[in-house]
Amino acid sequence: MVNLLRGRNAYFLLAIFAFAFIAIAYKGISAPQPGDENIYYYMGRLVSEGKIPYKDFFYAHPPLQIYLIAALYKIFGFNIIVLKSLPLISALVSAFFIFKIAKEKFGELGALASSLLFLFSYSVMFNSVFFFGVEIAAAFLIIGMYFLLNKKQYYIGGLFFGLASISRLLALIPITVILLSVFFSGRKNFLKISTVFLSIFVSVNLLFIAISHGEYATSVYKFHLLKSSGGDENFQEYSDIIKLNWILFAASSLFIFAKDKKRLGLFVAVSIPFLIFLLSLKRLFGFYFLMAFPFLAIIGGYSLAQILKKLQTNKILLTAFISLLSVAFAWNLTADISFLKQTGFTGFERGNDMKEYIDSQPKELMLFGDSSSVPLLALLTNRKIALDFVDTNNQVFMSGIKDIGKVMDDLRGKNILFIIRSKEGISRFDEVKKFLNSNCEFLSQFSDRSEGAYMMYKCR
Repeated sequence: MVNLLRGRNAYFLLAIFAFAFIAIAYKGISAPQPGDENIYYYMGRLVSEGKIPYKDFFYAHPPLQIYLIAALYKIFGFNIIVLKSLPLISALVSAFFIFKIAKEKFGELGALASSLLFLFSYSVMFNSVFFFGVEIAAAFLIIGMYFLLNKKQYYIGGLFFGLASISRLLALIPITVILLSVFFSGRKNFLKISTVFLSIFVSVNLLFIAISHGEYATSVYKFHLLKSSGGDENFQEYSDIIKLNWILFAASSLFIFAKDKKRLGLFVAVSIPFLIFLLSLKRLFGFYFLMAFPFLAIIGGYSLAQILKKLQTNKILLTAFISLLSVAFAWNLTADISFLKQTGFTGFERGNDMKEYIDSQPKELMLFGDSSSVPLLALLTNRKIALDFVDTNNQVFMSGIKDIGKVMDDLRGKNILFIIRSKEGISRFDEVKKFLNSNCEFLSQFSDRSEGAYMMYKCR
């Protein structure tokens, strides 16, 4: 069996995995959908117009993601397929470098198993069409691992770790573990990789701190420390991610039965601290786990390959084990695909209706309101968002980083369409209710089976 997977055959199977993955994600890539990614798409538009994040508008993450979006916006304008291609390409790039790392370190069987576990885990498939930024940070991270472990090119490894760090701060946890590992294996190599990494990370941070007069530090660092705790919701999210990706977690747990565990030492050393760190976060979201998935996939792929090699001398046990794996994988994948097609990738049910309604309103009206839908509607209708205040997530105001009362005062006298969701998001604040009652006229309501009721107000 192992001989059949060598050389070109292994790459051929990897290509089949990639095409199957694209086929699964195809429906989601062309479907605009409410969510945080739309905040980043609109911010990319602002950057393409010459605005500076942190200085001209609030943005809670390092800058690379929205500058990539801005570059695409400059070239293609607002094109949802092009924008959603970024996380899809990131997932495929991650799978390729997972394959390369595992193939050169552990052989073709482990490489194929690793890429299969990664690509067809539920969270990777679902998030392949939602650009939250973690996907591209994870891709940079695993590319850096490849140049570090396989090629011993420390400068290039440091470059990609630097890019990961200015995409999402979560990347700093695995990067720290990796740098510590390099430090204890050789000071000279540590100097090479850390010099490049720190030159990127530090210089970008200092640049934006200077440009934004300190707002960068407040938005990117202080904001996350001031978030309110998710409490039981965090533990529920953690449990849900394990359940949804149970094959990946189960396969990686087989590590305890694998021989020569030292070969997986760094991958385990990265995964475990990161998964523990997630428990300490005040707010936990499922896509945060994507940073650990490439490492878990390599651990799981290697472990499965080792078990299969052990069973080669017993054809009955080997056949039984492969049959059990195949049935479990096929059943789980079929269920995941069915859910994604019917629910996960359904798009914005009332999006077109709301777009048409907004298009019927006077052109001078700007938009404001719900952070998951207003940026998308602004892009679809080519409208501006008032005050360039794109991210109206509750935590922005509950943390004290921004004052909801002052924002409402700044909106007075402006011609806007104020869009809220019933009992969700910004509509929860008393200051918003007071503003709508005092300054706005109710226009229409749009009921969405997935997202709830959207209400539009005209304010002057």
